Amino acid sequence: MNLKLPDLFKVFANQTRIEIATLIVDNCMTASEISERLQTDLSTIYRHLQHMKKLGILNSNFSKGVERFDFSSPRIYRLLEEAIAFISEKKEYRSLDCSEGICRYYLGETGVDVKPDLLLDMRGESCPVPDMQTKVTLSEMEEGKVLLVIVDYPLSGERIPVFVQREGHEFLKKIVDDYGDIKIYIRRK
Repeated sequence: MNLKLPDLFKVFANQTRIEIATLIVDNCMTASEISERLQTDLSTIYRHLQHMKKLGILNSNFSKGVERFDFSSPRIYRLLEEAIAFISEKKEYRSLDCSEGICRYYLGETGVDVKPDLLLDMRGESCPVPDMQTKVTLSEMEEGKVLLVIVDYPLSGERIPVFVQREGHEFLKKIVDDYGDIKIYIRRK
């Protein structure tokens, strides 16, 4: 294997490959499962998986005739985490304190009886940036406080509720409004 640093960065210069890597973080997946989740044709997904496998970024194993893909090293995920942390730092993502009433504009008529303490607006960002920033924001919050995360990227809308529960936080509700914004309410544990 003769992987060079520019080759590694080229792999992650592709949004589909970043999304594939983000899905694989949760657990080993088949090309079909990834294709279904990303709503992308199977041949395209398989081609990306094989390319990342050839470069040594992914491994695969066969179980009952089905190929499942996983990272070859936890360092790949940490690389993505650090890159997102760097971008977040530069873009100065901050949550808004809802105690001042500023969040009313974002809330609208949601029918949710839970009032958020903090709001994290991640609209316009693609996966995995909203996921990682949600994780960081939750880690900085006090226990029992409620975070409202707003995303407009469907994959983040699916992933955030799953990972917050896995991390031990309480997923309260997810609302998709008429504009395609996804509002996710989470209580910090």
